[in-house]
Amino acid sequence: MSSLRKAILLRSRIVLIFILLFALGVFYHAVDLAIFKKEKYEVIRIKNSTRIREVKAIRGNILSTDGRLLATSMPKYNIVFDPLAIKSEEFNNKIDSLALLLAINFSNKNYQGWRNYLINSRSRGERYVLIQRKVAYELAKDMAEWPIFRNGRYQGGFIKEEHTVREMPFGNIARRTIGFVSPNGKMVGLENAFDSILRGKSGERMEQRVSSKIWRPVGNTEFKPSNGLDIITTLDVGIQDVAEDALKKALHNSNAQSGCAVIMEVKTGAVRAIANFSRMSNGTYFEDINLAISIASDPGSTMKLASAMALIEEQKIKSLDDSVVINYGKRKFFSEELYDSDYPSLNQKLTFRQVFEKSSNVGIAGAVYDHFANRPMDFLKYLSALNMDRPLGIEIQEEGNILIKDPSRKDWTKISMPWTSIGYESRVTPMQTLAMYNAIANDGFFVKPFFVEKISRFGKTLWEYEAEVSQKSVCSPRTLEMLKELLVGVVQNGTATNLKNPNYQVAGKTGTVQVLVGTKYDKGLHKGTFVGYFPAENPQYTCIVVINAPAGGEYYGGRIAGPVFLEIADKVYAGRYDLHPVLAKQKDIHLPQVKYGNKEDIKTVLNELGISSSTSNSSTSGSDWVRSSTSQYYVNLKEMDENKDLVPDVRGMGLRDALFLLENLGLNVSVQGYGKVIYQNIKPGSKFNTGDQIFIELK
Repeated sequence: MSSLRKAILLRSRIVLIFILLFALGVFYHAVDLAIFKKEKYEVIRIKNSTRIREVKAIRGNILSTDGRLLATSMPKYNIVFDPLAIKSEEFNNKIDSLALLLAINFSNKNYQGWRNYLINSRSRGERYVLIQRKVAYELAKDMAEWPIFRNGRYQGGFIKEEHTVREMPFGNIARRTIGFVSPNGKMVGLENAFDSILRGKSGERMEQRVSSKIWRPVGNTEFKPSNGLDIITTLDVGIQDVAEDALKKALHNSNAQSGCAVIMEVKTGAVRAIANFSRMSNGTYFEDINLAISIASDPGSTMKLASAMALIEEQKIKSLDDSVVINYGKRKFFSEELYDSDYPSLNQKLTFRQVFEKSSNVGIAGAVYDHFANRPMDFLKYLSALNMDRPLGIEIQEEGNILIKDPSRKDWTKISMPWTSIGYESRVTPMQTLAMYNAIANDGFFVKPFFVEKISRFGKTLWEYEAEVSQKSVCSPRTLEMLKELLVGVVQNGTATNLKNPNYQVAGKTGTVQVLVGTKYDKGLHKGTFVGYFPAENPQYTCIVVINAPAGGEYYGGRIAGPVFLEIADKVYAGRYDLHPVLAKQKDIHLPQVKYGNKEDIKTVLNELGISSSTSNSSTSGSDWVRSSTSQYYVNLKEMDENKDLVPDVRGMGLRDALFLLENLGLNVSVQGYGKVIYQNIKPGSKFNTGDQIFIELK
């Protein structure tokens, strides 16, 4: 018995010793954690319960030359619901009303569907229930007043997460040139070219975890972002709309594969419109590729302008009436035969004027070969003077692969020079061809096309881009006058007589070329082009139209691309008041409506237009901001009352002035629409705090 007792006591002591050792181990680790490793585990705890969240800057706007929004960042809201934040009685009493409002505004579920969705989410204990993504500002504001939601985030479970979404107020107008930011972050067009200016600088905010999916800001820990700057483009919405409409109509009528049109100011190189459409699989046309900039291909007969310049400069052609042998429209160059489209013609010879006007391949290629056969580089230097052998270096860095062959290349052959002279065996973009013709319209001075005029913040110009014009003419004055005469002759007597009109003269050149498929030209596929300028006597605009692979019977440049050019030119010419001498002399004028805004800016514009204005002072006088009214003979400007402690009335203002006035007071502005301000959600004259959000709608 005593041995059994001893065994039990031994075991008890052993167990007690293990318990004491375990307790000592726990005590040791507790002391270690509390004293020696406190800082280490505090860092881990904070790391798991807090985070630094990036606060993205609002991307800058892209505007047209007259200040209309082409791309802007709009606030959108993800609406999330925490059903456990509401007391049971409140939830049960008002769930029906909430479900009904959700069904009315969001059609993805009916009333019963929404009711079941919310009840089931609550029963499962979910605290982060998605209601809807990308909700507009006005609807999100209304939802905050709905049953249950009106109790706020912590008692009504209403969570509103703000995001910015890039929108194009004019739809897909100039879509590929303005560009876009895809969901994967890829950017194209001006969005990409000016990304460093548009994107701004992100800020940071410390947040603390509330639940597995919910975080809230911690105190005053936000480093505010610096929003992006705005870019003012050269694009004119009115001209862009005309160009797109005319081009798309022609593509539909001819069932063509694709086409582009560009119109540019002669003196500055400012691109006022650029349209690019490709046929989709469903038969519709969409701006998918920037054809005018990104696709380089054989220019066809439009290259004959450069060839004519070389021949005249070298005095191979001394007079436009010099004779050129065309041998009835056929000539053999080594093993290859070249034909004119009207072979066999009735003529053995034509004047050089006729060769150019009728676009004789044999006449141009023969004259170039006969003169430059032993010195091809002397011919190619004239193409180089017109910037045809290298990219233009424009802002949109998507230029196609340029090719002008020279004797150093392995693929240079005996026929390369005559073929290049008529626009084959070479690759240039429509934008390059346009710039070449613009140099002639601009009295021989080459102008680099450009798309962005200014960089601004809140309507104030920070940087202005100037036109890049060559210091030296591409040719002599004598050659220039002869080239201009040739280009007018194409429309008056040659391959583009359908562009003649009684109001103004067009100068330009047609181009028709077979399409290169792989390594061979397809005789069944053609590209038709017309490029030129107007009015010929006082060039203001240069324009190019290209139609690729039309499926109808007509494919010649003058017949398929020429009418698009003329439609664009007619509408642009009609809209230029200063180009109509009779109208310019009329004294009966209708005074324009003037948006409310900055007094000095408005007076400057009115003075420039020759419109009289008068200014009446308010009781506070000295204000920089005015409201306007128009009488029969002058515009009256009435100074607005200014009080920097109260919200101003910006209704009737344009976006620039409204933003300048509100943001200078420290208000955060959200914008919807374009035109002039018709609504502001904080009433004029109300008190406000710096950082308050104000919404304005324009129409």
